[in-house]
Amino acid sequence: MAETDEYLRMLLNQAAEEEAFLGRVSRTEDVEQSGTASGPATSPTVSLMITSRQRAELREPGFSDESIRRMSPAEAHEKLGLSSPSETQLESGSR
Repeated sequence: MAETDEYLRMLLNQAAEEEAFLGRVSRTEDVEQSGTASGPATSPTVSLMITSRQRAELREPGFSDESIRRMSPAEAHEKLGLSSPSETQLESGSR
């Protein structure tokens, strides 16, 4: 039972982290669209995680849960068209 509780706690923590991350991304996009961003015009993109929505989108073309689980976030984002191949090559080269 303790293992189940720990697993559920881990899932809830992961969901909270994903929600916080998506909130930060949303706020960043809002700032960039309003033109008040003070950072550089282009910034490097780093794929950190695969969200539940992205997992569902990967299942549509036929990727299995196991293949999605084995994908790096950069690979998944490339397959979804969320990053350019050059970004993926840079990230995989740094492993």
